[in-house]
Amino acid sequence: MSKPALVFLCQRLPFPPFKGERITSFNLLRHLSRHYRVFLGTFVDDPADMAGIDKLRCLVEDLHVDRIAKPWSYVRALPRWLAGEPVSFALFRSSGLGQWLDDIEAKHKPVAIVTHSSNISAYAVDKFRRHGEEAEPKRILHFADVDSEKFVAYAERSRGWAKWLYATEARRVRHEERRLAAGADVVAFVTDEESDLFRSIIHEHQERVVTLPNGVDVETFNPNQAFEAPFQSHGAAFVFTGAMDYLPNIEAVTWFAAEVFPGIRKMLPDAQFLIVGSKPTAEVRKLAAIPGITVTGRVESVAAYLAYAQVAVAPLQIARGIQNKVLEAMAMAVPIVVSKGALTGISAEPGKHLICADTPAQWINECVALVHEPVRAKEIGLAARSVVLRAYTWDAQFAKLDRLLHD
Repeated sequence: MSKPALVFLCQRLPFPPFKGERITSFNLLRHLSRHYRVFLGTFVDDPADMAGIDKLRCLVEDLHVDRIAKPWSYVRALPRWLAGEPVSFALFRSSGLGQWLDDIEAKHKPVAIVTHSSNISAYAVDKFRRHGEEAEPKRILHFADVDSEKFVAYAERSRGWAKWLYATEARRVRHEERRLAAGADVVAFVTDEESDLFRSIIHEHQERVVTLPNGVDVETFNPNQAFEAPFQSHGAAFVFTGAMDYLPNIEAVTWFAAEVFPGIRKMLPDAQFLIVGSKPTAEVRKLAAIPGITVTGRVESVAAYLAYAQVAVAPLQIARGIQNKVLEAMAMAVPIVVSKGALTGISAEPGKHLICADTPAQWINECVALVHEPVRAKEIGLAARSVVLRAYTWDAQFAKLDRLLHD
C-alpha cells in the first residue's frame, strides 16, 4: 500500500544539519519520511547550502526550494511590512511556494501539514481548505519557541530605532502566533516552559499546545568514535558551538571573551577558546585577534571539536527553548558549563550532569576547576551522556508526534 502524502515546511534547507533549527528540521524530515510520502518546501539564504539539495532527494517525494537573496528579499518584503506583517514572516512569502503547494493539494491531497518555525506556518493555515465532506489535513505547527518573546527580549536590550523595530516586530509576531494557533490542530514547543508561556499569551485554544522536545543524534555525537584532531591543542580547550550570525550566540561569545576568558587565562595561560559555528559576523571575527581565541566558521564536524575539548560552554543571556549545543556536548560526554537560561527544558542536575554558573567569577572558577579536576570532569561528562541516552534520542522525542498524527 502506498504511503499517504504529507507536506513538511521549514524555513531553512534542513541539510547539512549543523545548527539548531536545521538539526530539528532534518530529524523531523527523516522521521516523517519513514511513514509518509513527504513533500518538502523550504528556503535557502546561502548559495553554499544548495549542495545539500541532492542529499535530501532520497528522503522526499518532491522538493521546492526558494531563494532569500539579501538585501533584495528585504526590499521585496517591504510592502508587506508596511501593511503590518512581521518582517520575519514577510521574508518567507513566496508565490512560487504557494503555487507548488496548490499543485500538491490538487494532485495528492496530503493527510497532514507539519511545519517547523512560526514564520513559515501561515502556508499551513491559509491553504489546504477543502469543501463539502472532504476532511482537511491535520495541521501540526512546530513553533519550537515563542518567537514574539525573543523580540521582546531584543527590544529590552536595544535603544533608539532598534528598540522600536524590535518592539514592533514582537507585537506583530505575537498577533500572527495567536492567529495561527486558532487555525491549527496542534501547536508544539520544545519545552514545557515555552508551552506554558504560549498558553498564557493566547488565552484560547490552550488544549492545542503541546511539548515536543528536541533530541540529539547519539551516533553522530558519540565519544567512542575516532575523530581526527580538528585543531592544534596548546592548552585546555573551551568550546562554544552555534550559528555565529544569531544574536544570542554573538552576545554569548563576546561576553565570555570579555568577562570570563581573561580570568581563565590568568590561571591557565595556555587556555584556548574556540568559537565553532557558521557565518561569524564581523563582531565575532574580531575576537580572533585576542590571544588564545579561534573563530572557525563552518566546520565539517562539530562533534570532533567537542571530542578534543576539555570543557564546553554555553553562556547564553537570551535562551529560548532547548539548546542543542548543550545536548550535543552532553552526548559527547564533555563537561559543560551553562547559564541558567541555557539549562531551560533539559532534565539535568547541576553539579551532577553539568555545571551552572551566573557571575563572571563563578564562570572562571568553574571552568578552571574542571580542568584541574579531570576525574570529576569525566564523571560529569559520563553522567551527562547517560541522561541523553535515556531521555533525548530523537526516536523517543518523536513518539508523541506519531501519536498526534495518528490521533
